[in-house]
Amino acid sequence: MGRATRRFTHAGDPVLTSVRAAWAEASGPGTVNHAYPIRRSRAGVVTVACSDAVWAQELDMRGDELVGRLATILGDPHAVGGLRFVVADHAIPQPDPGPVAAVDLPPPSPSAAAAGVRAAESIEDPALRDLVARAAARSMDRSKG
Repeated sequence: MGRATRRFTHAGDPVLTSVRAAWAEASGPGTVNHAYPIRRSRAGVVTVACSDAVWAQELDMRGDELVGRLATILGDPHAVGGLRFVVADHAIPQPDPGPVAAVDLPPPSPSAAAAGVRAAESIEDPALRDLVARAAARSMDRSKG
């Protein structure tokens, strides 16, 4: 995500960094999953990526209010020259879902396990050979139904 949003920002723009930090407080906690400041123009206009057109329109109607709140939070009435809202759901950082829980699968049938071992026997690396054998065995069991 960082790579995608870096191209929207000026390198080291401290005002944009401050706007991002203040965005949740200024816009409300329910907004952060649907809108995110992605860049700031030389004129001070901050472009906010929105998850869809409804959010963009809603926030656009609240634009003056949001600029005022940001100015208050940042302590600088000239930090944000305006807000521009665009539909760009790909630019909104997604919350970290956390670790993925491992799923215990039933062991493959003996015939599929044996076929998996035969399919992987030419692989020299023992760890890779084991992984391929297990994957092949599970694939054979899945294809049987």
